[in-house]
Amino acid sequence: MKRNTLLLGMFSLVLITTGCGPAGLPVVHVTGKVTLEGEPVEGASVTFNPMDSAGRLASGSTDAKGEFLVITQGATKNGCLPGSYCITVSKYILVDVRGNPVVSADDSGAYDPSSRGAARRAARPIPQSVLPDKYRNIETSALTVEVTKRGPNVFTFELTK
Repeated sequence: MKRNTLLLGMFSLVLITTGCGPAGLPVVHVTGKVTLEGEPVEGASVTFNPMDSAGRLASGSTDAKGEFLVITQGATKNGCLPGSYCITVSKYILVDVRGNPVVSADDSGAYDPSSRGAARRAARPIPQSVLPDKYRNIETSALTVEVTKRGPNVFTFELTK
């Protein structure tokens, strides 16, 4: 009985110290840049959609220079798993019913969720894509990459209208 308890304790210690599950994912560092007609795209979501069942979804957001860093959910460090990916890129802004950009509520109170009826519906902001639709759909995006163990895994996505 004591031997079984000792073995169980040692096995538990091995599991705790080595980890199990997604925390130990062998991700590699992946960065890149997104441009539209040669200009950096700020605030876009860049998603790495795995093309095989062994991959995992990974994503990043672009900064003012259009640059991004990829992160895989459940990984203990930034990056994504090596493999083939189809890339989707999207960016939305809020507009009113006339298509005018909505200023944040902090600046003007343009959208008041406490308003009633028609006034509320008329003021409700609508998300509008600012990038061509083909890039946000996995079926129509022609952007593909191969992430390798050795790298460098630096990708530039030059979008066109």
